[in-house]
Amino acid sequence: NFSQTVTAFVLAVTAGATSSLVSAKQDKLQPIPTNKDDFDEPDWETILEIAFPTWATPEKGCPRLDALGGSLESDLSEYPGPEAGKFNPCYYTKAFAGLDPMLGGYPTPIDTRYVYEFAAPFLKQPGDGSVHHCAHDAVDIGACPKLQNTCGKDCATITEEDGIGHIPPFVPLAAIKNGYNSGSYEVCNDWFDFDTSGCSIKKDALDELVFEYFGDNETNTIKFQGPVLIDGAPSNTYFKLEYGGESPACDDGNCRGPHYCTKDVADAGNIWGDFCPYVHTGENSGQYRHPHLALAALELWVANQCMPDNCPAQWLDSPNGKDYAADSMKTTSITWAEMVDNNDPMAQPVVPYVWPNTGSGVYPGYGMLYGDVESKDIDGTYTMSDVEYVSVDMTNAGGEPVDDSSPTTAPTPSSAFVVSGSLTVAMIMMIGIIAF
Repeated sequence: NFSQTVTAFVLAVTAGATSSLVSAKQDKLQPIPTNKDDFDEPDWETILEIAFPTWATPEKGCPRLDALGGSLESDLSEYPGPEAGKFNPCYYTKAFAGLDPMLGGYPTPIDTRYVYEFAAPFLKQPGDGSVHHCAHDAVDIGACPKLQNTCGKDCATITEEDGIGHIPPFVPLAAIKNGYNSGSYEVCNDWFDFDTSGCSIKKDALDELVFEYFGDNETNTIKFQGPVLIDGAPSNTYFKLEYGGESPACDDGNCRGPHYCTKDVADAGNIWGDFCPYVHTGENSGQYRHPHLALAALELWVANQCMPDNCPAQWLDSPNGKDYAADSMKTTSITWAEMVDNNDPMAQPVVPYVWPNTGSGVYPGYGMLYGDVESKDIDGTYTMSDVEYVSVDMTNAGGEPVDDSSPTTAPTPSSAFVVSGSLTVAMIMMIGIIAF
């Protein structure tokens, strides 16, 4: 039963902790760089730049709008240009996540092998590749369930089958930071095994860290705070680069975490907040960074110290980044919604809501992500047995799903719009190689 399951889990974690809480050889490891202007929290910008170096930022800074849904500020309208082996410094949307860095993409949690993601499969259903497991006929992706998130807000249960359920990456990020700084671990020996886990922290070691700092012994769950300031002080998972809820852009209750939605999008009630861009007004425009990338960067920063011959400092050069974005039909991007301007990285979703994207611009729709196939077999996804991802009526006699590409309120996207020269040109225009 459940109580026996969690008891066994706690005993296993305790046993692991007993064997690993030994005198750590921290004298051979560098202290995590800190930011004195951010409560002496880790200097995430520096750590991220080591693992995911960026293109040159425009001299005046990243482009920004004068208001949500507004216009580009005239003196801040220059977009950066791509550089091989580097990443976009002016980041506004995760629509291009999983795509080649030259096209503005960063790795998704699936790409970085984030063990608590439990991403939905790629079956052309709403929310494909996200943490939300939606039925084929779902409309509000944000309302679809996440794995083992049944114990309330900011909480995940533990089961014998899957262990810790979905938790956001800022939770293990905080746990690793705390464990590293504690001096209680012989980090290189306790956390890494290159033969089984490459340059990532071993799953059992990460479980131990997460449970040590966020485990609730009474309920045998993982409980945490959001990555924000609480009464002016950092929460137990604080992560500055979320830049959520900044004033005045979010004063109308229109933002959804780090996603800056216009009021009409927020009021629609059925539009997943993740389709809205990240911070794109004010001085922090374009500076949002994903916590799963900070997690990947911190893991690699530590691994590079422990195993420098096997774990290069840059993610693309490391085993962790091997073959990233090498196959356009294996990309882990989420099928996007229709946007007000399908060529604008700061665009808002259209109201009324339309899904999937028609593929008429740079945002990924069925054509870009699936080509002429109906599903993609991607390592690192998870299938929930009680979710009808594909309609029974939409399968053929052989049990394979057939095309169900009709958008919610828009014409069927063209399957001919695949990753091609025209798409590359469109995306290059979007990121500023060709002037607007």
